[in-house]
Amino acid sequence: MRPRRALSLAAAALVVAGATAGITYALWGDDASLPAAVIRPGNLELQRVGTPTWTETSPGVTPVHAFGMQSDQITANHLATPGDTFTLHQQFRTVLTGDNMAARVNVRWDAPPSLQPTGRVTATYVVRMPDGKTSEPAAVGSPVTVPSAPDNITQAEVAAWGAAPWSVTVTLRYTGSSSVVVAPSAVASAPVTTLGTVVVELAQVRDGHGFS
Repeated sequence: MRPRRALSLAAAALVVAGATAGITYALWGDDASLPAAVIRPGNLELQRVGTPTWTETSPGVTPVHAFGMQSDQITANHLATPGDTFTLHQQFRTVLTGDNMAARVNVRWDAPPSLQPTGRVTATYVVRMPDGKTSEPAAVGSPVTVPSAPDNITQAEVAAWGAAPWSVTVTLRYTGSSSVVVAPSAVASAPVTTLGTVVVELAQVRDGHGFS
C-alpha cells in the first residue's frame, strides 16, 4: 500500500509544479504556420464497353454468327427452335483510384427472368475477369460476386489490366426434340424468353487482401 500512496503523492506534486510553471511561461510565446496537405478523393467507377451481342451457337449451324436486335433494341431478331443455343455477351470496365481502394463485382437481376416455354429453356451465365479468370456457371437470376470473399480487386490489379475489359456471358439452351408447326399468324403471340434486367455493380470492400 505504501508504494501506491507514494506514487499518488508524487503525481500530485507534479501537477502542482506544472501549474506553477504554466503561469511563468504564459508570458512568453511564439507561433509558426503549418501548411496542410490537400487530400484528393479516390474514384470507383463501372463503365459499359460496347453493346450487348447475341451469337447463335446451335450445333450443326455454321458458321457461328451474331444477329441483331429488332427495332425496340430489346428483342433479339431470331426465332428459336428446339436444339438451338445462344449466347448474350456484354463487356464492361472497372476503375479504381485510391491508396486503400478495393472492390468486388456483383451481378444480380433487377427484374426476374422468364424462360419460356417453361421446362424447355435453360440459361446460365459466367463472369470473366480481365486476367482470364471466370466464375462458375450460375443459373440466370441468381447473384454472383467476383472475386468471392476474402479476395478482392485492388487498384494495382486494375492498373495492370489496362484497357482489358470484364464480361458477362449468358448461355441459353432450347431443349426438346418435338416438332411444332404453327400458323404464321400465331408466331407473334408465341411465348417469349426474357432474361429480365441484368445489373452489374462495383462495390467497395473493407476486408480481404490488404485489409485483413
